[in-house]
Amino acid sequence: MLQTILGIYKNGKVELTEVPEGITESQVFVTFLAAKSNTWPEIIIQYEGTEENIIFESYRDELSAPTEIEF
Repeated sequence: MLQTILGIYKNGKVELTEVPEGITESQVFVTFLAAKSNTWPEIIIQYEGTEENIIFESYRDELSAPTEIEF
């Protein structure tokens, strides 16, 4: 039976967020997900907007950077 459990790789170890049911020993496959950026892509930063969006553009410097969800 296959089970998928969320884990975090940190300091050379994989820490699981929960204990797998019915498994005391098993081979595993570990897939590393692409790291999320904590900055806006350059294409967004360089976007100059249009006349219709001038109000939005005035708030550009107040936008928070994207954040990654903490598990």
